[in-house]
Amino acid sequence: MYSVRTHSLRKFFRSQLSTAKIDPEIVEYMMEHTINTYTDIQSLGIKTLRNSYAAAGLSVRPKTQVNRIEQLREIIRAWGENPEELLSKDALRRGNITETQEQYKNHQLSILADQLKQIIRKELAK
Repeated sequence: MYSVRTHSLRKFFRSQLSTAKIDPEIVEYMMEHTINTYTDIQSLGIKTLRNSYAAAGLSVRPKTQVNRIEQLREIIRAWGENPEELLSKDALRRGNITETQEQYKNHQLSILADQLKQIIRKELAK
Protein backbone atom coordinates (compact mmCIF):
# COMPACT_ATOMS: atom_id res chain seq x y z
CA MET A 1 0.00 0.00 0.00
CA TYR A 2 1.12 3.50 -0.77
CA SER A 3 0.64 6.39 1.58
CA VAL A 4 -1.72 8.99 0.17
CA ARG A 5 -0.55 12.57 0.36
CA THR A 6 -2.20 15.78 -0.76
CA HIS A 7 0.38 16.30 -3.47
CA SER A 8 -0.28 12.80 -4.82
CA LEU A 9 -4.01 13.50 -5.03
CA ARG A 10 -3.41 16.82 -6.82
CA LYS A 11 -1.08 15.13 -9.29
CA PHE A 12 -3.63 12.36 -9.89
CA PHE A 13 -6.38 14.98 -10.39
CA ARG A 14 -4.29 16.88 -12.95
CA SER A 15 -3.28 13.77 -14.89
CA GLN A 16 -6.87 12.49 -15.00
CA LEU A 17 -8.16 15.81 -16.33
CA SER A 18 -5.40 15.93 -18.92
CA THR A 19 -6.08 12.36 -19.99
CA ALA A 20 -9.76 13.26 -20.42
CA LYS A 21 -8.70 15.92 -22.95
CA ILE A 22 -9.89 18.86 -20.83
CA ASP A 23 -8.53 22.21 -22.01
CA PRO A 24 -5.14 22.74 -20.29
CA GLU A 25 -6.13 26.25 -19.22
CA ILE A 26 -9.24 24.89 -17.49
CA VAL A 27 -7.08 22.26 -15.79
CA GLU A 28 -4.76 24.98 -14.49
CA TYR A 29 -7.77 26.97 -13.27
CA MET A 30 -9.14 23.91 -11.44
CA MET A 31 -5.71 23.39 -9.89
CA GLU A 32 -6.05 26.99 -8.62
CA HIS A 33 -2.97 28.14 -10.50
CA THR A 34 -2.97 31.79 -11.52
CA ILE A 35 -2.45 32.01 -15.25
CA ASN A 36 -2.81 34.73 -17.90
CA THR A 37 -6.26 33.52 -18.91
CA TYR A 38 -7.56 33.13 -15.33
CA THR A 39 -10.34 35.71 -15.71
CA ASP A 40 -11.26 34.34 -19.16
CA ILE A 41 -11.73 30.86 -17.71
CA GLN A 42 -13.61 32.24 -14.71
CA SER A 43 -15.95 34.14 -17.03
CA LEU A 44 -17.06 30.84 -18.63
CA GLY A 45 -19.24 30.32 -15.59
CA ILE A 46 -19.54 27.63 -12.98
CA LYS A 47 -21.96 25.52 -15.07
CA THR A 48 -19.48 25.19 -17.95
CA LEU A 49 -16.66 24.29 -15.56
CA ARG A 50 -18.82 21.74 -13.75
CA ASN A 51 -19.81 20.17 -17.07
CA SER A 52 -16.14 19.93 -18.06
CA TYR A 53 -15.38 18.24 -14.75
CA ALA A 54 -18.36 15.88 -15.03
CA ALA A 55 -17.43 14.97 -18.60
CA ALA A 56 -14.00 13.89 -17.38
CA GLY A 57 -15.65 11.11 -15.34
CA LEU A 58 -12.99 11.12 -12.61
CA SER A 59 -12.86 8.16 -10.28
CA VAL A 60 -10.31 6.73 -7.88
CA ARG A 61 -11.74 3.26 -8.35
CA PRO A 62 -11.17 1.30 -11.55
CA LYS A 63 -14.01 1.69 -14.00
CA THR A 64 -16.29 -1.28 -14.32
CA GLN A 65 -18.40 -2.30 -17.27
CA VAL A 66 -21.20 0.27 -17.50
CA ASN A 67 -24.70 -0.66 -18.45
CA ARG A 68 -26.71 0.98 -21.22
CA ILE A 69 -28.37 3.49 -18.89
CA GLU A 70 -24.99 4.66 -17.58
CA GLN A 71 -23.63 4.89 -21.13
CA LEU A 72 -26.51 7.13 -22.17
CA ARG A 73 -26.03 9.26 -19.05
CA GLU A 74 -22.34 9.72 -19.88
CA ILE A 75 -23.10 10.67 -23.48
CA ILE A 76 -25.73 13.19 -22.40
CA ARG A 77 -23.33 14.67 -19.82
CA ALA A 78 -20.67 14.99 -22.52
CA TRP A 79 -23.10 17.13 -24.53
CA GLY A 80 -23.46 19.43 -21.51
CA GLU A 81 -26.86 18.30 -20.28
CA ASN A 82 -27.89 16.88 -16.90
CA PRO A 83 -29.53 13.42 -17.24
CA GLU A 84 -30.28 13.13 -13.51
CA GLU A 85 -32.37 16.29 -13.63
CA LEU A 86 -34.35 14.90 -16.57
CA LEU A 87 -34.98 11.57 -14.82
CA SER A 88 -35.97 13.32 -11.58
CA LYS A 89 -38.51 15.50 -13.38
CA ASP A 90 -39.94 12.44 -15.10
CA ALA A 91 -40.21 10.56 -11.79
CA LEU A 92 -42.06 13.49 -10.20
CA ARG A 93 -44.37 13.77 -13.20
CA ARG A 94 -45.20 10.03 -13.22
CA GLY A 95 -45.86 9.80 -9.51
CA ASN A 96 -46.11 6.51 -7.66
CA ILE A 97 -46.34 3.82 -10.34
CA THR A 98 -45.97 0.14 -9.57
CA GLU A 99 -43.64 -1.55 -12.05
CA THR A 100 -40.97 -4.20 -12.14
CA GLN A 101 -37.29 -3.37 -12.08
CA GLU A 102 -37.04 -4.31 -15.76
CA GLN A 103 -39.93 -1.99 -16.69
CA TYR A 104 -38.31 0.81 -14.70
CA LYS A 105 -34.97 0.32 -16.50
CA ASN A 106 -36.68 0.23 -19.90
CA HIS A 107 -38.53 3.44 -19.10
CA GLN A 108 -35.29 5.15 -18.07
CA LEU A 109 -33.64 3.96 -21.29
CA SER A 110 -36.44 5.40 -23.40
CA ILE A 111 -36.34 8.76 -21.57
CA LEU A 112 -32.56 9.06 -21.95
CA ALA A 113 -32.63 7.90 -25.58
CA ASP A 114 -35.29 10.51 -26.39
CA GLN A 115 -33.18 13.20 -24.71
CA LEU A 116 -30.14 12.17 -26.75
CA LYS A 117 -32.21 12.29 -29.94
CA GLN A 118 -33.33 15.83 -29.08
CA ILE A 119 -29.74 16.91 -28.44
CA ILE A 120 -28.58 15.48 -31.77
CA ARG A 121 -31.50 17.07 -33.65
CA LYS A 122 -30.74 20.43 -32.06
CA GLU A 123 -27.06 20.08 -33.00
CA LEU A 124 -27.89 19.13 -36.60
CA ALA A 125 -30.27 22.09 -36.91
CA LYS A 126 -27.43 24.53 -36.16
